[in-house]
Amino acid sequence: MAQLLAIARNIYLIDPVTGTYKEYNNEDWSSTVSGALIPSTRKIYVTTTFNNLWELSLADNNIRKISWDGWSACNTLVAVPDDPNECTYKLFAFCHKLWLVDDPNTGHCIDFLGGYTDIWARVNAAVAVGQKIFATTSANNLWTVDIVTKETKKLGGGSDNWSNCRALANVGGRLLAFCLGLWEVNTNNGDYTPFFDKDSEEANRSWLGTKAVTVIDTCVYVVVGEQLLALDTVSKKIKEVSKDNWGSTKALFSIKQSDEPILSTL
Repeated sequence: MAQLLAIARNIYLIDPVTGTYKEYNNEDWSSTVSGALIPSTRKIYVTTTFNNLWELSLADNNIRKISWDGWSACNTLVAVPDDPNECTYKLFAFCHKLWLVDDPNTGHCIDFLGGYTDIWARVNAAVAVGQKIFATTSANNLWTVDIVTKETKKLGGGSDNWSNCRALANVGGRLLAFCLGLWEVNTNNGDYTPFFDKDSEEANRSWLGTKAVTVIDTCVYVVVGEQLLALDTVSKKIKEVSKDNWGSTKALFSIKQSDEPILSTL
């Protein structure tokens, strides 16, 4: 059974069915800006407003600071499959440039694209779908970056209001955008349609309060305001997972059974 790991003021493990949780780390993580899980190494990387890059190893519960240089400018971290079979991953950081963290053990980075310096500082949400990164910006744009060919292009029309996008989610290759509404996005051209049927009770729900999302199978777990919700993308039903206040959440991850050693310390 997969678990949720939430980085809030502290770090918690949450049962996605019952909403019960246990504290995993009691340090203060309220300075967290972004985070990404590398499934192949079972490590989570976190940037903070204190210019730090942290590494959380799920295999041995070790937490260490690996870099002290300029990470407060990083808006988003993204883990992208390095091969179609998703056996290995690369770590990318959207800062004033798009950095490839070519050595996660030290935090060493290289300029992946060699430009676009005024674009990537405006990224407000990003996710990988296959070997492509999709990113929205405060300039109302949706961009895609192919990590194999380095092809970079803007999708959709110039009037699309991507500036209010709070999170992107990959659900089995489907791209969902949590903005004022919840949209399903065509990954080929950037066109988008409402996720919910127009007559459903969820059609007018605002997602502007979205703080973090993660996916387990076909279910998206999302922190909106103070609530932790589960969105079943098949039935399109929403339920509240926990009655507790999750408003301080900065990042949310799904931890699979292969990551279970972290539970042995609780």
